[in-house]
Amino acid sequence: MAKVQIICPSCSKQGYIEIMEETIKNVTRGLLAVNIASHTICEHIFIAYIDKNLNVRDYFIADFQVEIPEIVPKKKFEEFKVPGKDIVDIDLIKLNMPAILLAYTIKSIFAKQKIVIITDYKFLYNHIINFFNYIVKDTFSLNIKLMSEEEYKGSKKDFKDYMVFQGTKIINNNDKLINPKKLYVEKQFASKFFSEQELGYSYILLKNEIQKVFELTKSIGEFIKKEETDGEKTNILKITSFLEKDYNTKINPTYLNFLIEIVENYFNIKVPSISESFLESL
Repeated sequence: MAKVQIICPSCSKQGYIEIMEETIKNVTRGLLAVNIASHTICEHIFIAYIDKNLNVRDYFIADFQVEIPEIVPKKKFEEFKVPGKDIVDIDLIKLNMPAILLAYTIKSIFAKQKIVIITDYKFLYNHIINFFNYIVKDTFSLNIKLMSEEEYKGSKKDFKDYMVFQGTKIINNNDKLINPKKLYVEKQFASKFFSEQELGYSYILLKNEIQKVFELTKSIGEFIKKEETDGEKTNILKITSFLEKDYNTKINPTYLNFLIEIVENYFNIKVPSISESFLESL
């Protein structure tokens, strides 16, 4: 067993973890994402990225835990089967895709943005495209391209209206869509995906969360349209009440704001702000 020093990216507490040497030997390309569970180093949960030389190259931590509602979907989605390793190699993706890049991409999909991911790892292209196609199947639309840095530089002008990412960097932040400090839910989705040791289950967890988001946001949009058809004014309080009654669950305010942003950006439906909703309720 090899010992690796870990420093919590939140509280800076230090400690050591042990990694099997066989696991490290398998890291020929990319980085090994190691989930650091609560009370391993401190009370925080985060991911450490370790290279084949046992150097910690980066950390990823969700800013705080958002309470994600548990709902029973009304729509029956087609039974999901994890694709074969030749189509989507989850292990390869976890080794070569930073968690924050996954959060950025999910955010962009929810905002109906076109996406470019710059990477020179051409062996990843089909796996990444298939990965995103599978997790959004029957829900959100997807427009994603992968290309080398050289290819992007040669045709940069063609992608001015795309969200462009390279590793952990945002190369083009279309309409300033992404604020890395406010990706609360998207970071939590990414953290769950990378933290789950069972590869197939991590894939299903992420797909289920995306299906849930799609159903809830579509329901909100349909509710608003019905209210408008009936000549009623919509507000946040009505939307909250509708969701709690329809899905028999409480909706966390942070998660509700996350849903409303998707309703506006993806479905292009205006939702009254909290202040507007409060004034209308007086």
